[in-house]
Amino acid sequence: EDIGTTNPRPFMSKAPVVPMSSPPSVEMTPPGSSAYVSPSQQDLANPSAVKTKRVKATIFADEEDNLRFVNLVVSHSLKMLFLVCSLTILITYLLFSVVFAAGNPITDDTYTYDIGDARSVAFDSFTLAGRDVGEQFQAALGMITGGAGLPSANVTEFKKMVLGGGEGEADVLANFNHRGYDYGLSSWSDAEIDGVASAYADMATSGNQSYFFTAAADAVTLPLSETGDFTYWIYEAQNGDVFSPEGLLVMDEAETMFTSQPDWDQWCMREYEDPTDPSSSYACARSLSALNAFKASSWNQTLAQSIMDRLDAPVPGVTPMPQSILDMSDDFDAFNGREVYQLLGFCTMFGLGCDIFSLPPFSVPPSPPVFSAADVDLMKAFAHDLDADFKAVTDLWDGTGNINDNPRDVSLFAAYMKELPSQAFKVDFFFDKDFSRANPVSAYSRSITFWGAPLLPQNLISSTAGKNEDDMEKITGDSRKKYVMDGTRGLFKKMEQIADTGHSPHINAFYFMRVLMFDVFITILANDGMFAALSIAVVYLYMRYMIGSWFLANVGFLEIIMSIPTAWFFAETVFQVDYFSSLNPLCLFIVAAIGADDIFVFMDAYKQSAYKGVEINRSLQSRMSYVYRRAGTAMLITSATTCSAFLCTVASPIASTKSFGIFAALVILMDYALVMTMFCTAVVIYHDYFEHPGVNCCVQCACVCCCPCVPAVDPADRTTAKARAGQLDEEGQDRITLFYKGPFTDFVLDPVRRFASIGALMVWLGVAFYFMLQLEPTKKAEEFLAEDHPLQRAITILNEEFPVASDDRGAKMYFVWGVGEVDRSGVNQMLDDSYIGKPTFDSSFTLTAACQQKIYDYVQEIRIDANNRYDAYVKTDATGMPAVESWLDELKDWVEGGGSPLYEDCARNPQREGYTFPVEDAKVKEAIVRFAYEPTCSTEREYPGEMMFEKYSDTSRGTGLLGKSFGFDGMNLRMAAVSLESSVLDPWSEIAETKAMEQYNFMMSEAKLIDDRMAAECGPVMMTDVDQKFVMMNNQKIFRTSAVSGAMIGCAIAFVVILISTYNFFVAAFATTSILCVLISVVGAVTMAGWTLGTITAILISILAGFSVDYVVHLAHAFVSTPGDNEARVRGAFSDMGVSVMSGMLTSILASLPLFMCKIKFFASFGIFLCATIAFSWTFANLFFMGLLATFDVMKYSFGKSDVGHTKG
Repeated sequence: EDIGTTNPRPFMSKAPVVPMSSPPSVEMTPPGSSAYVSPSQQDLANPSAVKTKRVKATIFADEEDNLRFVNLVVSHSLKMLFLVCSLTILITYLLFSVVFAAGNPITDDTYTYDIGDARSVAFDSFTLAGRDVGEQFQAALGMITGGAGLPSANVTEFKKMVLGGGEGEADVLANFNHRGYDYGLSSWSDAEIDGVASAYADMATSGNQSYFFTAAADAVTLPLSETGDFTYWIYEAQNGDVFSPEGLLVMDEAETMFTSQPDWDQWCMREYEDPTDPSSSYACARSLSALNAFKASSWNQTLAQSIMDRLDAPVPGVTPMPQSILDMSDDFDAFNGREVYQLLGFCTMFGLGCDIFSLPPFSVPPSPPVFSAADVDLMKAFAHDLDADFKAVTDLWDGTGNINDNPRDVSLFAAYMKELPSQAFKVDFFFDKDFSRANPVSAYSRSITFWGAPLLPQNLISSTAGKNEDDMEKITGDSRKKYVMDGTRGLFKKMEQIADTGHSPHINAFYFMRVLMFDVFITILANDGMFAALSIAVVYLYMRYMIGSWFLANVGFLEIIMSIPTAWFFAETVFQVDYFSSLNPLCLFIVAAIGADDIFVFMDAYKQSAYKGVEINRSLQSRMSYVYRRAGTAMLITSATTCSAFLCTVASPIASTKSFGIFAALVILMDYALVMTMFCTAVVIYHDYFEHPGVNCCVQCACVCCCPCVPAVDPADRTTAKARAGQLDEEGQDRITLFYKGPFTDFVLDPVRRFASIGALMVWLGVAFYFMLQLEPTKKAEEFLAEDHPLQRAITILNEEFPVASDDRGAKMYFVWGVGEVDRSGVNQMLDDSYIGKPTFDSSFTLTAACQQKIYDYVQEIRIDANNRYDAYVKTDATGMPAVESWLDELKDWVEGGGSPLYEDCARNPQREGYTFPVEDAKVKEAIVRFAYEPTCSTEREYPGEMMFEKYSDTSRGTGLLGKSFGFDGMNLRMAAVSLESSVLDPWSEIAETKAMEQYNFMMSEAKLIDDRMAAECGPVMMTDVDQKFVMMNNQKIFRTSAVSGAMIGCAIAFVVILISTYNFFVAAFATTSILCVLISVVGAVTMAGWTLGTITAILISILAGFSVDYVVHLAHAFVSTPGDNEARVRGAFSDMGVSVMSGMLTSILASLPLFMCKIKFFASFGIFLCATIAFSWTFANLFFMGLLATFDVMKYSFGKSDVGHTKG
């Protein structure tokens, strides 16, 4: 009764055992013999040798209290191992057949957000509406052209074909609506139908000069006329100024390596004199580089100094600005030429804002204006002169001269230009955020060299004829890459030399090039993959060292690996979870640590069972039943606790987090199941065949297969027989077990040492708690790579050291009319990861004349920005004005036949049916149809450009989704939008939550301002973006707020599970307190290390509880399962579980160390976090938790079956 056996389940009865004599020896029989008896059965070859008390058999146990499953395993160990291995392999095969059938099984992270949040609702409403409108447009276009050419020019015939009109009134709308699209034609008036039909019929004739129906068919993209790639250089000064003479030499070396090649004109982006004629003359596009100024073909310092002097002095003849007005302004300390040109530069260059001096504070009726008409004329003439002089200087910035002998002169002149809105766009790209007139020194600079596309046929590595767009792009990229990597030119080698940190003592250089980036990332992934593989290899090798058997190590490693596809199979087929998060592969590292820990628990229980007396070792069945009960119960409790901690993520509104939690829980569950089946069976085979020290390790390695490849060990030499014969003693146990049972237990039981340890941990906990409270949300973009990696260094410089320049791409913020909130009916991302809702439209939206005028006036107000409202939120464009885009500007210019300063020198289609702006309500549908198929003048390429319906569709660089400003479906304008380009947010990087929230609040206030002004005319406006900047902002908030709360919920669940398993409130409370201490310690430690609460940290904290429960739960279960007083229980707990806990800790820490060297920040952070969590978990479980149990007599407060296997009291 009191020999240390455990009985963790009610159905496993206890029976006193009568001591028996040793069994007689059993003669060995070859495995192939018909008289062969399995080695395990040979332990009981003589039934009379062992007498045991019979108990009542149950469904789980036989009359000898041996588990029936264990009896099956012992009797048919080889078959069982073969069966389990075959089953897991079959499951893996079926899984791969299902999930990889459609390609990449990992769910795209485009919709990784809270679908109920206002930001995601707006995002999906806009992008889904844009997709729907695009599909309707293509359907309408197919109906109109009929697939057999252009429609008839006859209006009546056209109506009959498209609308089913004329004689077939009953079939009206049938042609269009049969595809399921509702074009709303039934509500149109006859005049509107006639107008739209006439528009389409007119476009069928060449006389209309429609770009779509005539020129587009013959349009040819000229060779190398588009941007095919770019070489992006980033420079960092080591001595303060990147534009020192030495720094300029390095920049020149980098930027001319391509442009100086004799065949560069066969690869560069070309600027043709006639963009429609491939035979016209051309020149290579000039690099976007400050070297163009520092290597100007001619530098007129006298003129440059004159400009700066005039900007610093008052404008001659102009009335001085009253001090009272200056005091009212936050922008002006004086009113010199600089301030005049800042106000009038747009007027004299683009004809915008010329009435600025008739507005407050310069004119506040009934007081007379500050400046007379004569003053205004003088200031305009002054601004005109400056325009001409700036142009005279900058037109010579062509990069064809020598490097300027006095680069400081050029820098100072650029600093003056940077303060002038109408000139800043020429220089703001090249200088860092601290560069100014007061500090004309830039520590950083950047440049772009443009490569052309499509490539010349002779430069392609293979023909692109008949290839799809993706194949053509690959061929083009590979051809360009071959040119760069060609060893005879040495271009790539030279790029690497310049980018080497030892190349120059003056500046560091970093580069990007799209065709090379793939190789860079592959190198990074290969490097990190090597360290990840090393991490898993460490688990395997340490497992082999601790177990002492190659065979068991192989089987154990196999079951760890197979738990991944097995869990995936059940998630996909049984639970129908279609969402597979990109976080899920992390479960390999999680299960490697936890799975190894489970194997150690099982194996240690097996090894220690040999020292548990005759009753336990009366047969292999009884011994393995003991092992199965003890290890199985301990692992079941920890697995249940860990699974529950991971399942806490189900409460997250983010699907990827839910998916990860569910998958991680299933992996832990499958690992438990495989340890209790596959590994248990392997241990029986190990006992029978490999436990004898004479078995060759190579044979053990080879025999993972289910065949008796070596003779069975003599029964007398098996540990079970030796234990039954009393031939084993505790001195033969491994040193770690003896250390835990002896010196370590003595240390914990010694009051002085125990209290000193707990006191030291409390001091640390106080420090850690203080630092935990200092943890703040991240204030900058999170790094993807290690901060010392050249690529990450370049990205960091771009994100943090440069202002958003006119040539930079900012994230577009859209203000949309005509779109309703997305319909989320039937959305369940876990079961269907591709469906996120159905778009809806505001049926009352119509672009009336009043709405047109309101939107147009609003856009012009932004461009003038008299009150500088948009300075901190909207970037400037190439004109120096706030970057606002509205297709209504182009509609107005088209209606009026051109002439707008925004579309200078752009010819418009003369056949415009005599519209005026704003287009009257009765003609707006017809006008929109005609306008949609006209070529835009707002394009980077020369006229004619894209069609209007193409131009005003913006594809996100980050998500690939479409945002349509001009929502034309082929017959109607379903939606319309105006966009502002952010000066802080860009399409690629993830910005800190606090900065994004500042931008969001401003844009929402702007939406309210718009609604206040024009809701009556245009309907309600919706604000969103297509790059998910605000969606990601909300994700950061969710991760931040749910990180600690998720960990706390995990602790609460751990408390409940431990309470149920130990029947002791204080044991559960002490264990949960230990887990909380681990949480505080880890968070405090990473805060000390300089971490902030970004997405990576938040994700890791949210799964902290799942990692930190195992050790304390193992020791808690062992403590209550051991009979006796506190000292006996502490010794028993350390004796039974100490070595398992130590082995698990060492495995996890050793496995985490290779991850420290990963270049991808998430993996490196994961490794650090795992190491810290495991180290603190082991420390607090062994010293704090066990110290408390050694101090307080908690078992007298137990209830129920408190000490599992022993009756209380």
